[in-house]
Amino acid sequence: MPLVINTNIASLNAQRQLVNSGNELSTAMERLSSGKRINTAADDAAGLAISNRMTAQVRGLNQAVRNANDGISLIQTAEGALDETTNILQRMRELAIQSANGIYDDSNRKTLDAEVQQLISELDRIAQTTTFNGQTLLDGSLGNVELQVGSQANQTIEFNIQAMDAKTLGMGSVSVDVLGSEITSTLSSLSLDESDIQINGQSIGSFDGSSDTFQDLIDGVNDNVLGVEATGYTSLEGTTVGDGVLENGNKLQITLVSADGSGNNVFNITDTDNLAQLAEKISTVTGGAVSADIDDSGQLIISNNSGSTIEVMGVDATGSSNAAAEIIERATGFNTYDGAAATTDQAYGQIILTSEHGDPITVSRGATGTLEDLQNLGFRESDEAGVVKGVGLGSTGAAQAWNVGDLTINGIVIDNDDTDSLQGKVNAINEQSADSGVVAQAFASLSIDISTADLTVVSAAADNLTLNGVTIDLGLSANATASDIVDGFNANTDLTGVTARLSGTRIMLESDQGSINITSPSANSIIASGTALAGANFQSYITSSTGTLVNSSVAATSGLSLVVEAGLKLVSTSEQPISIELGDNADPQTLGLIEANSTAGGRFGTAIASVSVDTVAKAQKAIGVVDNALDAINDVRSQLGAVNNRLDFTINNLLVVSENTSAAKSRIMDADFAAETAALSRAQVLQQASQAMLAQANAASQQVLQLLQG
Repeated sequence: MPLVINTNIASLNAQRQLVNSGNELSTAMERLSSGKRINTAADDAAGLAISNRMTAQVRGLNQAVRNANDGISLIQTAEGALDETTNILQRMRELAIQSANGIYDDSNRKTLDAEVQQLISELDRIAQTTTFNGQTLLDGSLGNVELQVGSQANQTIEFNIQAMDAKTLGMGSVSVDVLGSEITSTLSSLSLDESDIQINGQSIGSFDGSSDTFQDLIDGVNDNVLGVEATGYTSLEGTTVGDGVLENGNKLQITLVSADGSGNNVFNITDTDNLAQLAEKISTVTGGAVSADIDDSGQLIISNNSGSTIEVMGVDATGSSNAAAEIIERATGFNTYDGAAATTDQAYGQIILTSEHGDPITVSRGATGTLEDLQNLGFRESDEAGVVKGVGLGSTGAAQAWNVGDLTINGIVIDNDDTDSLQGKVNAINEQSADSGVVAQAFASLSIDISTADLTVVSAAADNLTLNGVTIDLGLSANATASDIVDGFNANTDLTGVTARLSGTRIMLESDQGSINITSPSANSIIASGTALAGANFQSYITSSTGTLVNSSVAATSGLSLVVEAGLKLVSTSEQPISIELGDNADPQTLGLIEANSTAGGRFGTAIASVSVDTVAKAQKAIGVVDNALDAINDVRSQLGAVNNRLDFTINNLLVVSENTSAAKSRIMDADFAAETAALSRAQVLQQASQAMLAQANAASQQVLQLLQG
């Protein structure tokens, strides 16, 4: 080894070792002081990235555990309230059974009923005031509750709590959908005022078919009606089984006429060998704008979920219209080819109403609407749960007999014997009530539409009327109001079978007997001239035997119109929805019914809010209503209990996952104090040794002086 003084290799080596041991000492001290193995990304780049992901997972899991516990608290709050509701219902049932006992008189039962009514009020109070974190739990407004019980998106548990108030409890199953029948091209001539049509008692707004579109109609429902969502739907179904063959240049042309008036989309379908291939190609070519399926009968069904009109046209390569018409029948099964050049088949939009909270959906006329307005929208009047009111029948429709297969109710084909009168139609339906679960009644209604709101009586001297053959006293005084006239009619309902109500600017007289026959020697002296019936001559408007409308055009002063309607009313007796199907050639004006409002479920029966035990009959009925309410609460509590248990299991699982993920993260991130302490000791020794050796290396060059001195 040469002896040099310019470069001291030993010193350089000692310096390097000193730096290394210093770094090791610094690292060990940093880890021991922080407790972490990774303090900067430079310590372990990959490990830092992995540990950060694990940190996110662990913190997410821990928050999910807290979320689940919050969900349990919400459920236990609701369940505790329902426990008290159950106690209330048990007491009501006890009182109903007591009241049904024959040893009590009316006074005793009124005392029992007083407690029942207080219990009903308390049940409603519980439903309205049971809250958790500001949310009311039992009034039906809560909707679906999604609990985030995972560390990743959409890892949720969902549940809902239906309305548990007195107006809901005691009813049957839940209505979710109401499907209207097809709205034809007459939509362009439809005009609705603000108060014509109501859904769940809320106006859908006005509509002008000359400028508004089908989508505007749907938007009107969604903008104005709470708790109900309206969507469009269009369906075109085959009447025979098509072969699906399109060849030699022949094609099927499908045109979508947009529901919002934005324009048309045209799609051409060619080169298919069978019906399944045709269905698949329709869905593909239209990009999903039109869905095509084959039903259990092998027939083609095409549809869309926007309510856009669907037009299907056959196009023959030779230009023959007859051949084009034949293409529709042969390939699709939509039309029956009879040699005529009917080359196009159409389907118009329908409105689907969906309950957002599982509550029943009712569709009815408003203050100024008519049954015809409802029919034009594709709906029957259904203003009571389990009750469907048909379209108005004129004298021609009432006298027109049905054909076999024209009318099917809940899957039962109704016979057509002796159906050439309104009463005959009622009898035909009722003969099969045991199978269909539906009874029919004739209804009649007389609407007195008053344009002014200041209707008053100018003379009380002649307020006697003959209504349905019964002379009644309206009990009016001078300057009585329209409400007083309504009260006068209703005071005699037990005698006449006619009820009255004031709806907006209309006085409504309604009867379930199919007749409203009014005669009066001086009716024009009862109601003030210029505001109502002056000049009108009351006659027999409707007779139940034939359904004939007599003198339906009544002379009236300016500002007054009369609407006389008679028809069929269907009532469910089986606590099941009413489904109505019409034959292919059936006329709603003959049947008095339209194919609509077929529901997936419906609330039927009496609610707790209407329960009374002041008579034996009411007490007996109350027992069943309370039993229904208890069943409903038991179902909800069972569901909540199951969700509670599920959340308990979820929490346990989350804690296990969090524990193991934390352990894995710890192995990456945390310092091993035993190892780091040993590393610190080693670094300290090396540091001292390096310093000593550096001193020795620096002193080694002094040997050169000894050589020079020698």
